[in-house]
Amino acid sequence: MPLLGRYKLADSDVWVWKITETVDELSAMVPAASASLALEKFASRKRRAEWLAVRAIVVQQFGKGVDIVYDVAGKPMLDAACGYVSISHTKGYAVVAFSRVSEIGVDVELMSRNVADVADRYMPAELLEKVPLGERNSVALFHWCAKEALYKIVGDLGGNFKDNISVGLFEPGERGTVPVELVGLDFYGCRRFVADFLVLDDLLVVLCRR
Repeated sequence: MPLLGRYKLADSDVWVWKITETVDELSAMVPAASASLALEKFASRKRRAEWLAVRAIVVQQFGKGVDIVYDVAGKPMLDAACGYVSISHTKGYAVVAFSRVSEIGVDVELMSRNVADVADRYMPAELLEKVPLGERNSVALFHWCAKEALYKIVGDLGGNFKDNISVGLFEPGERGTVPVELVGLDFYGCRRFVADFLVLDDLLVVLCRR
């Protein structure tokens, strides 16, 4: 199907694409160079489709003259548009977020994905113990997405998600904002961020910003 929707999270536009097209159909929606590069980069048709769906969003929203390029740190940028962009994808979905105001990072996951059993790898035990069992998976999933989204802004600072990124209280719902903070790291910039979230049926979208 085409674009599922455009959503506003703080000062960012977030476009969500539900991938139902074939690789050939998606290839026809993007410049030929992008379609060829997808074939070269990925052996998996699933990864090709995700990669192409992200480019299809960019074409629809910014025009065929705009493409995603990457800086020396591997962060995505739009080569002919002023602002900040972040991309993510998960099974069956592709997401592009764009802000003209501040650096952003976006991450998406299916709410049905079971992460509760591995949450202790990236969440403090004392925090996990306070979460009701019925909410543990959704809270753990939010923590993972928020930390992934923040990582897309600050990059690899050493340490690990469990000890060096603190996520505030998440209350399950359709949308909201939660504080996120870097702790115990010698970081040159801002330590405090916020994570805006949006739940669309089975999809959790988390956008981190300064």
